[in-house]
Amino acid sequence: MEQIKQATLEIIDQMKDLAEKLSQDDFTRPLPVLLEHSIGKHYRHIIEFYEEMIAGAVEGEINYDNRKHDPALEQSREKCLERLEGIRHAIALEPSMTLKLAGSYTREADIRFTLLTNYERELVYNIEHAIHHMAIIRIALQHEFPDLPVSKEFGYAYSTLKHMQK
Repeated sequence: MEQIKQATLEIIDQMKDLAEKLSQDDFTRPLPVLLEHSIGKHYRHIIEFYEEMIAGAVEGEINYDNRKHDPALEQSREKCLERLEGIRHAIALEPSMTLKLAGSYTREADIRFTLLTNYERELVYNIEHAIHHMAIIRIALQHEFPDLPVSKEFGYAYSTLKHMQK
């Protein structure tokens, strides 16, 4: 479990480092390469997934469909930094437990599934989910902000980083 928590903390650090390098305008500006979405929107998406996992761990059931989709979060670099720090503290305190995962893969609101999962598995899912969105952000950075210094690890899966070292 420590390896998984450490990976999450590294992702949070990478996200915080990048957010601190971007201006508020660059963080919130719609970018053509992101289909007119912003880097802030991707941050909001990652943050809300982690927060839904944490809230679900407390309640015993995680449902990522219940995310807030808070536009104020994606419009504020400072709020994102604060919430990332909140995730850092929550991850460090969360115990291991069996949970229910709920969701829906239909447009009908009253049809949902539930299955058993556990906190570690959902933390791994959130790591992979975050890295996926960070890779998309990295593409935008290379296209829109080519001179911005970015961590060599930002947006790469750990297995890819290992492969690149060979």
